[in-house]
Amino acid sequence: MCSDNPARFVILAAPRSGSNMLASMLHSHPDILCHHEIYNPNGLFYALPLRGSHFRLADSLEHRDKQPLECLKRLWQSSLEHKAVGFKMTHRQNERVFEQVLSDKRVKKILLVRNNQLKVHVSKLIAQQSGVWEEYSALPPATRCQVKVELEHLESDITFNHAYYQHIRSILSASGQTWCEAEYEALKTASQQMAILQFLAMRELPLMAQSRKQTPKDLREVVTNYQELLHQSTPSIQAQLTSIDS
Repeated sequence: MCSDNPARFVILAAPRSGSNMLASMLHSHPDILCHHEIYNPNGLFYALPLRGSHFRLADSLEHRDKQPLECLKRLWQSSLEHKAVGFKMTHRQNERVFEQVLSDKRVKKILLVRNNQLKVHVSKLIAQQSGVWEEYSALPPATRCQVKVELEHLESDITFNHAYYQHIRSILSASGQTWCEAEYEALKTASQQMAILQFLAMRELPLMAQSRKQTPKDLREVVTNYQELLHQSTPSIQAQLTSIDS
């Protein structure tokens, strides 16, 4: 596929599910331009190398929000000679754009899921407390946030995220579209990267992540009521609580 007619894709994920990692990984491919959250309420987050450059899809946040589909059109047209161009969205962010990309069969959908929903919730609490939603430094944090997990809020988040993913799957399935289902826990494996690149019809090359995890491997380091949760939560939550991933 030539660069004047690039493949289009969107990463759809719940917040704190590794979408920054996947966006940076895809952008590490020489044929792929992958932006981050173009429709984040607080800013237009372009691909990392373009931040601070003269690259623009909208003159301002107000301009983007008044003409979201025009911004989307400019995104598809601004491939910068790449063979594929895309971006990521979390929890709709802009309803008109969300509906547009879901219904447009020309846009390939990558559905990114983090199986450990407890770590999704803890990561959100850490980001809310620290104010850091993206981290690309190779250095570990100077201090580690301590958070308390309320079971009611955790269960609410899990239910909300489940409904979000099921809504996307039902829309795509009803319209006869295929999509790529990717798992956060497997993003660094060759098999998962190969599946994503094959779905995008891109040549298979190793992908390199630039983002750094904010949630530690062992939740005992950050969850202040760890033992309480271990004794009061469901077996499913207990398994996620004691899981130590890479």
